[in-house]
Amino acid sequence: MVISQVQNLEARPKYKQRQPAVQQYLPEIITITSGKGGVGKTNLAVNLGILLSQRKQRVLLMDADLQLGKLDVILGASPRYTLADLVEGRKTIDEIIMHHPSGIDILPATSGDLDLLDADSRMLKVLANSFASIQSLYDYLIVDTGAGLSPTVLTMSLGADKVILLVTPEPASVSDVYAMIKVISQKSPELPLILVPNRHSSLEDGVELHKKLNLITQKFLKTTIYYGGSIVEDNAVRQAVIRQRPFVTEFPRSQAANNLQLVCHRLLKFPRQDINRRSNIFDRLKEKRKVMETA
Repeated sequence: MVISQVQNLEARPKYKQRQPAVQQYLPEIITITSGKGGVGKTNLAVNLGILLSQRKQRVLLMDADLQLGKLDVILGASPRYTLADLVEGRKTIDEIIMHHPSGIDILPATSGDLDLLDADSRMLKVLANSFASIQSLYDYLIVDTGAGLSPTVLTMSLGADKVILLVTPEPASVSDVYAMIKVISQKSPELPLILVPNRHSSLEDGVELHKKLNLITQKFLKTTIYYGGSIVEDNAVRQAVIRQRPFVTEFPRSQAANNLQLVCHRLLKFPRQDINRRSNIFDRLKEKRKVMETA
């Protein structure tokens, strides 16, 4: 790994340059998931976060892929510390949060030794109390989940204010995202689900996929999924990954970057969760874990 790249992603010891918007302010939580691995969740999470930051939104990205986090692939640096260091008392939350030059902050939760769903009440209380000290610094918390329909992924999704479902044209991806929609809609019928078709040959193909999938979910699940915009297959994305840089900054005029700008625009126009109904992400995990256990 190039040393200059590693230096671009550093722990931020203190919050000197940003101030909370208002007292007790809580960020809106957006979970990005899919049901299938390899569809571009982490790439979307990072690049969407950067675009939100460019629009004066304060963004914290939580890497919640506890086994196969790929932030190092997208950003060119590995986190020095994770939530495990916080839970075990080795570091404070200020010390594990990393600041990227693009404007987003990152809360690395990747650790083979820490499963947030299996965490006991004491551990989740430590995480909740620590997060409470910095959550008012952000407008959005973007949660990048792992793949599949594991209890951890589902709990992370149920704990969000909105869920972005990423889907590619492959039949396996479509069937997996439908399975994810089915479970989420059963557990939390009011949770907004936003579909973002990725790696399609045209924008029209993405629109058509949403129409078909939405008809099916309305008929069989009595659930509406919203259209968040499509992202076409673009070699610029692959080139940016090879260079270990976000594609919206490496190739800002690429087709994929333009597509994601529209996704970001749609997201900002989407009704936001009532601030009085928002809560700490780790408090939500405790609550939603109980929902999963009673399933």
